[in-house]
Amino acid sequence: MITHGKLQQILVTVPRRLEPAFTMHLRSLAGQWPTSWMPASGDRAEISLFLPARRGTEKILRSARAFRDILDGLGLAPGPIRVRRKIIRVQDWARAWRNSFEPVQISPSLVVKPTWAKWPAREGQTVVEIDPTLAFGTGHHPTTAFCLRMVERVKAEGGRQKAEGRRQKAESGGERAVMPSLLDCGCGTGILTIAAAKLGYAPVVGVDHDRQAVRVARANTRLNRVERGVEIVRGALEDFSPAPHAPSAGSRNGRTSAAKFNLVTANLAADVLMKNARRLTRLVRPGGMLALAGVLDRDARQVMAVFHRLGWRGVARERAGGWTSWAMRR
Repeated sequence: MITHGKLQQILVTVPRRLEPAFTMHLRSLAGQWPTSWMPASGDRAEISLFLPARRGTEKILRSARAFRDILDGLGLAPGPIRVRRKIIRVQDWARAWRNSFEPVQISPSLVVKPTWAKWPAREGQTVVEIDPTLAFGTGHHPTTAFCLRMVERVKAEGGRQKAEGRRQKAESGGERAVMPSLLDCGCGTGILTIAAAKLGYAPVVGVDHDRQAVRVARANTRLNRVERGVEIVRGALEDFSPAPHAPSAGSRNGRTSAAKFNLVTANLAADVLMKNARRLTRLVRPGGMLALAGVLDRDARQVMAVFHRLGWRGVARERAGGWTSWAMRR
C-alpha cells in the first residue's frame, strides 16, 4: 500500500449525469477504474484517476479534455466540465479522502464507513470499514451499492432455506449448516468480500488484476478481521480457474476452496462481461445468482442479450446515475 511519496491525479468535475461517460472514458485510457464521488446533494460528480508520479499522464489529460470539448460542442453538457491534473503528496491525498468519504447506509442492516468515521451500529447491523486508498469501491457508487444488496439478498434467501431444512430434518439428528459462497470478480477495495464474510459466507474469494487493488483488499480484510475467511487472488478473470480442493482461505497461490459459487458478482465494463459470459456462467452453482454491474445504460441491451442466450433471466434490475445493474438466475 502506498503510504508516502507523490501521485498524479487526473480530476474531472462534471454534471452528475455525465459521470458514467467520463468514468468509462478514463478507464479505457488508463486500464483501471477511477474513483467517483457523488455528494448526496447537488448535481456535480468528481472523478479521480490516481497514478504514480513517475507515470506520464499527458496523453490521458489531452484525451479527457478532447472528450470534454466534444460534449460541449454537441451541446450535451448541461453544465461546466473541468479537467485538471494535480501532483499531490500521498499524505495530502489521504487527508482529502477524510474530508469527502462519509458513511453510507446500504440498507437498514448494512453500513459502509471509512476507518476514521464513527457509526453507532444498532443490534443486528453489519458495519464494513474501508480504507480505499487507490482502489475502486466505497459503497457510494450505485453499482457497488447494488452488488452489496445482492450479497444481503442471497444470504437472506439462504437463511430461509436453512430454516426450512432444519424443520424437515428435525428427526434426523440435525443438519450441517451450509453457508453461501461468494466470488467477486474485480474486487477493488474488497468491499463485497468483506461484507460477505461478515454476513457468514464461506468460502469468499475476490479476484482483481490490479496489484494495488489486491494489496488494498487484503489490508481491508485484516482491518475488518475477516482475513481468515477471505481469499484475495491477483489475476485476470480470463485466467482464473477455481479448484474444488485447495488450501485454506487466505492462501495467495491463486487457487480457491470452491469450484462454483452461490453468488458471483462482476462489477466490470460491458466488453469484459460479454467476453467472459461463458466463464462467469460456469462459476455459478446450479440455482445460484449472478450479479452484473458497471454497465452503461447505452450498453445494457447488448450485454443482457449475451447472457439471455446462455439461459440467464433477470430477477432484479436497477438503473441509477447512467449505470445498469442486474441480478440473474438460470
